[in-house]
Amino acid sequence: MTRLARTVRAAVRPRGGAEAAEDGMSLVELLVAMAIFTIVVSVFMAGLVTMTRNTVRTEITADASASVRRVFQRLDKQVRYADAINLPGNGPSGARYVEFRTPATVAASGVTTCTQWRWDPTAKVLQSRTWAQSAGSLPAWRVVATDVTVDSGVPGYPFQVLVAEPDHPRQSLRVNLLLTSDASAGQVSTESTFVARNSSVESAGNADTNADGVSDTPACWRSGLRP
Repeated sequence: MTRLARTVRAAVRPRGGAEAAEDGMSLVELLVAMAIFTIVVSVFMAGLVTMTRNTVRTEITADASASVRRVFQRLDKQVRYADAINLPGNGPSGARYVEFRTPATVAASGVTTCTQWRWDPTAKVLQSRTWAQSAGSLPAWRVVATDVTVDSGVPGYPFQVLVAEPDHPRQSLRVNLLLTSDASAGQVSTESTFVARNSSVESAGNADTNADGVSDTPACWRSGLRP
C-alpha cells in the first residue's frame, strides 16, 4: 500500500477512545440545557404576566378617572346655577340622595327645574335625573358612573352639603367619589366642591333648626321623592 493510500484511510477511519466520547451531547448536558431553557422561559413569562397586569390596571384606572371627570363636569354645570340645595339623606332603599333646584331665570329650559342625584351602594352606581318642578311624574334614572364603591372614611359619603351662613352666604355641595372595578387594580378617589351661586342663607333647604339632618323646607320636595 502506498503512503498516499495509508494517509487517506487514516483520515476517514472512525476515531475511537476519548475522542469518540466527545462526539454528540450527553444526557447530563441535555438536562442542563433544558433546565437553563426552562429558567429563561419562566423569567420571560413572569415579565409578560406582570406587564399585562400593569396594562390592565392602567386601563381600569384611566376608565375610573374618566368617569369621575364626567360626573364632576356635569355637577359643575348643574350646581353653579342652583338657588337651593336640600340636605342629603338616605331613602328607604338605602340609596344616598341629594337634590337641588335651578330657577327659571337661568335654567336652559326656561322653567324651574329640579335635579336629583343618588348613589346606590348595592348596585354601586351613581345616577341622576332632572325634571320640571311642575311635572306630574318623575323621569327615569340615568346612570352616570359605575363601580362607585363604599368609602367608610367619609361621613355621609358621597354627598355633603355646606349650608349658607353669614360668613359664607352660598350653599355648596361637596362630592367624594371612590371608584374601582377590580380590587387588584387599585382605586380612584377624589373630592370636589360645587358652589350654588344663586343660593343664599334664605334658600329653601338651607335651614335645619332641629338639627335632624333634614331640611326644614326642602326645595322640589314631593312624596316618594326618595324611594
